[in-house]
Amino acid sequence: MTDDPDLRLQLFGADVLSDTELLSFFLTRGGAPGEFALRESRGVMALAGNLPGVLSLREGELCGVHGIGPTKARRILALAALARRLAERPLVRGASCADPRSVYEAFRGRIGRAKVESMWAVLVDSRMRKLAEVEVGRGGPTSVVVTAREVFEPAVREGASGLVLVHNHPSGDPKPSVEDVVLTERLAAAGETLGIAVLDHLVVGDGCFVSLVEEGRYSPAPLGFTPIVAA
Repeated sequence: MTDDPDLRLQLFGADVLSDTELLSFFLTRGGAPGEFALRESRGVMALAGNLPGVLSLREGELCGVHGIGPTKARRILALAALARRLAERPLVRGASCADPRSVYEAFRGRIGRAKVESMWAVLVDSRMRKLAEVEVGRGGPTSVVVTAREVFEPAVREGASGLVLVHNHPSGDPKPSVEDVVLTERLAAAGETLGIAVLDHLVVGDGCFVSLVEEGRYSPAPLGFTPIVAA
């Protein structure tokens, strides 16, 4: 069998190529990948450890590979972003958000391997149908700061009856922290004054997630509850 990845792709299809060979197609200036592109691809794979690891590499790390400059590094970053989006199962407006796994599947590619924490709110109507999704906070490798205003302003604009919080743990371990539970309860209390229920909080890890409701760590108010009103 030929060692030329381009010829083998033509003869047998892309599925017979190794991860390194497939990546080399994105490291050539044009035409078929040559030995230089294959060498650079091997360097990237050695740095990443495996193909999923490529999704987590940063531009500076990629530029440390011999032969990889900013242009090729950004090409790989664009490819990684595309791969993450292909891994998602987007929730279209009107889709049911009653199943935590369906919400997780919509975010796993986007934030499951991210190196910083981010918090999202999936806004829903009174029948748990998606209205919108909004990023309400972005932090560092170990924490994200979120305010009630950032969470509920878009919910009020959309006329949402409730929302599901989603955030990631860059460590890959989705086990909720005490701070995760406390934040959920504080936001739920703020939502009570507006009549907007915090229905769940999903913590996303590397290929896995935890629902605070399913874990028994949080009990939400029902959709359509009456806001607190002063006498």
